[in-house]
Amino acid sequence: MINFKGTNRQLLNLYRGLENVKEIKGSRFAVLVGKNMKDIKQILQPIEEAAVPSASFQTVSIQMRDLMEAEDQEAMEQLEKEHKDLIDERKQQMTSVETMLENDIELKLHAIREDQLPDEITGEQVEKILEIITDGND
Repeated sequence: MINFKGTNRQLLNLYRGLENVKEIKGSRFAVLVGKNMKDIKQILQPIEEAAVPSASFQTVSIQMRDLMEAEDQEAMEQLEKEHKDLIDERKQQMTSVETMLENDIELKLHAIREDQLPDEITGEQVEKILEIITDGND
């Protein structure tokens, strides 16, 4: 196990890195990736839930998208005026999520030794999960 210290945003980036390698073959590697993803998901779940837009905002968002595709600037401005409170509420919600992402976090994760890395893994993929890769001497 290794001790991860960072922000929730850094943890989210690590999770995304793990998602990018979860399809690579290698039984021990796959087990460690799966365990880490499960542990990280439990930490990030409240942030994910806090980021979900309300149903009414989703409806307005779809209407706005349709107006943007139609390039109807006047109708877009009108829709913004009609739903100013809803839009402001969403902006405040996203500000809150951004604050949550900047909070510090510390947790134990399953280290992946260099000798457990599959041959198919690329340098770019390794770079994104480097925080949990060890040389085995730690």
